[in-house]
Amino acid sequence: MKEGQPKTIYLKDYKVPSHLIDETHLHVDIHEEITTVTTRLKVRRNPAASIDDARNLRLDGSSELKTLLVAIDGQDLDGTEYRIDKDRLEIFDVPDAFRLTTIVEIKPQDNTSLEGLYKSGEMFCTQCEAEGFRNITWYQDRPD
Repeated sequence: MKEGQPKTIYLKDYKVPSHLIDETHLHVDIHEEITTVTTRLKVRRNPAASIDDARNLRLDGSSELKTLLVAIDGQDLDGTEYRIDKDRLEIFDVPDAFRLTTIVEIKPQDNTSLEGLYKSGEMFCTQCEAEGFRNITWYQDRPD
């Protein structure tokens, strides 16, 4: 496979998601230099997932997300309660149901992938299929 070509993703390779997101609220504050995205999610364990898989919440993102806040039910989490690895946010030992708030900064004017939120000329645009939403905020961004 040549570099830059999309990798084939097969539905048979997916497991059920460990958590379900019942509500998603976004507040996107767009400015020329920085855009701040505040995301509030109502999350619950997926009863179809194994207990081991549902102990931690894993969300997709990109290395372009500058994470300013991670909070559960209004309580800010410290660096020992979650981990960010390049394109994944993992929050440890989450409750069965909770409200998750994240705040990230992104730079749409620097986004040349044409996925997520980007600037084209003077216009801000979005492209979220199939996995572009992860360039805007931490989320379960699955193409299935």
